[in-house]
Amino acid sequence: MSKVEGTCEPQHGWWQKPMLHFEEEQGAHRKVTWLELFYDLVFVVAIAQIAHQFAGRLDWHGAGEFVMLLVPVWWIWIGGTIYNERFESRGVENRVFFFLQMLGVGGIALFAHHGTGENAVGFALSYIFARGLITFLFLRGGFHNPVFRPVSTRYATGFILSLILWTISIWVPAPGKFFLWYGGMALELAAPWTTLKQQANLPRFSTSKMPERYGLFTIIVLGEGIVGAISGVASHHHPSFDTILQGALALLLSFLLWWTYFDFVARRVPRPKTLNIILWSYAHLPLVLCIVAVGAASLNLVAGEPHATMEPSTRMLFAASVAGMLCATAFLETRLAPAPNEPTHPLVSPLLKVAAGGIVLAFGLVGWPGSAVGFLVCVLAAALVNPAYAAWVWFRKPEAHDAGHYVG
Repeated sequence: MSKVEGTCEPQHGWWQKPMLHFEEEQGAHRKVTWLELFYDLVFVVAIAQIAHQFAGRLDWHGAGEFVMLLVPVWWIWIGGTIYNERFESRGVENRVFFFLQMLGVGGIALFAHHGTGENAVGFALSYIFARGLITFLFLRGGFHNPVFRPVSTRYATGFILSLILWTISIWVPAPGKFFLWYGGMALELAAPWTTLKQQANLPRFSTSKMPERYGLFTIIVLGEGIVGAISGVASHHHPSFDTILQGALALLLSFLLWWTYFDFVARRVPRPKTLNIILWSYAHLPLVLCIVAVGAASLNLVAGEPHATMEPSTRMLFAASVAGMLCATAFLETRLAPAPNEPTHPLVSPLLKVAAGGIVLAFGLVGWPGSAVGFLVCVLAAALVNPAYAAWVWFRKPEAHDAGHYVG
C-alpha cells in the first residue's frame, strides 16, 4: 500500500472534525501554538510534585516510586502531543479537549504526594480520565480518517486493555495494585510498536514542530534542576558561603545538561522512518526520568551540609541520573538525520557522552570524593567534556555557522 497523499483543507466551523495534517509532504512549516505551551504548564506542576516527593526520599525505594509516578505523566504528554501532531485544528473542540486533559493531569499533580500510598486511588482515577480521553480522541481521528483507522484500532486495543487494569487496581491493595499499573503501562507503551507498518502509509511527522515540542518538554524538566539548586540553598536559614557555592555548582550542572541536549539533539531532526521516530520518541523517557532525578538529587544535596559525607544511595542515584542523561543523549544523537556541514563527528560525539557518563558513574560507585562539594566538582568536570567539544567543533568549522547549528 502506498503512502496516502492529500492536503489539510481548512475548516471554518466552531466544532471541527479531526483531519490528518499533510504539511510535511508539502514542505510547509508548522510551529508550536500558544495552546500547547499553556497545556505544558500543568505538567510543570505534576513533575514538580513528583520530584519534590523523590527529593524527600532519595533512596532506591523512593526511586521506584518516582519512576512509577513519572512515567504515566510522560505518557499522557506523549499521547496529547502525538494526537495534536496528527489532528490539530483551530476549532473550539481542540481547546475543550486540551482543557479536559489538563484536568486529568491536574488531578495527578494533586494526588502525586503519596501517590503510591494513601492517594493511589486518586492518582489512578486521574490517569484513567486523562488516558481515556486521549484514547477517545484517537478513535475519533480514525472514525473521520479511514486511512488512520488501522492505527487507531491498534492504539485503542492496547490503551483500553491498560485502562481496564488501571480500573481494577482501584480495588486491589498494594503491592498487587502496582503490578496492575506496571502491566497497564507495558500494554500502552507496546501499542505503538504494533503500528509500524500502518504508520508508514500516513503523512510524515512534522520536522519543524515535533523536535520543538520535545525540546520544550525537556526545558520543563531541566527547570527542576534550577528549582532544586535554589530551593536547596533557600532551605538554610543562614546559608554559608559553602552552601551558596554548592547551589551554584548544582545550577551549573543543569546548565551543562541543557547545553549538551540542545547543542547535540534539539537542533537536528530525527530520521523520518517510523521505527526511528518511535525510537527517538521513546528515548526521551529515560532522558526525562534522569533529568528530573538530577533536580530532585540537587535539592537533597544542596539542602544538606556541603562538607558532610554523602549517603551512598544519594551519591549513587545522583551519579546514575547524570550518567543516564548523558547516555540517553548519546543514543538520541544516533537517531538524528545528518545535517549539511554537520560539525560533530557521528561516532566520536556519542562516545564522548557515554565515556563522560561512565566516569560519573564510577565516581558514584567508588564513593570518591566523599563530600558533597567535592563530588559535585568531579561530576561537573566530566559533564563539561561535551559542551567543550560542542564549542570546539563549532568554532573550528565556520561553514557550520551558516547552517545555524549552534543553538546559543
